[in-house]
Amino acid sequence: MPHLTRLPGATEPLVFQGGTERLPRTPFHFNLLRRVFELPGMGRGRLMRTLIRRHLGLPASVNMNPGFFCSTGRLHCGECVDLADTFFLDYAPVYIGECTWFSYRNVVITAERDYDCVHARPVVIGRNVWITTNVTILPGVRIGDNSIIGAGSVVVADVPANVMAAGNPCRPIREIDRRCRVRRNGRPSCVSDR
Repeated sequence: MPHLTRLPGATEPLVFQGGTERLPRTPFHFNLLRRVFELPGMGRGRLMRTLIRRHLGLPASVNMNPGFFCSTGRLHCGECVDLADTFFLDYAPVYIGECTWFSYRNVVITAERDYDCVHARPVVIGRNVWITTNVTILPGVRIGDNSIIGAGSVVVADVPANVMAAGNPCRPIREIDRRCRVRRNGRPSCVSDR
């Protein structure tokens, strides 16, 4: 999977019909790898993170902690993203821009169940976004660049760029000025020049 260089514009929803089409699943070896990552002491080593990043096709600057879960592997990240222990139910793609940071115990859901089918809509999270603790992001949401989502929020609708948003349902509280530091070579400051 190529690294994410730019966020998508319009995204198409996916529909999985009951009985005619199976929901996508991660391979057995990835589930085993993720379970080993959960064992005490295994989450501290770089080897497990490297193996998970390689399997998902994520850049080397992406970080994750024990508790991280990705249901199908449709995760597309830019450079310098910290996923922490976020739970991704990603039947549709999840796009995360560079320099985005997740705090702990967050959930990103891309699917909602109807009586006989599953409707999945992609989630797009912009660049330099901070998702604080216990945030739930629902299907089809787009979060703008340089935004902060407050603790305990449930994001049900799009969040504009450059705002502090919080609540249930999540809504903008105030505008903020928060920019990603970029070096002379045009890459984020957290990415090395290797």
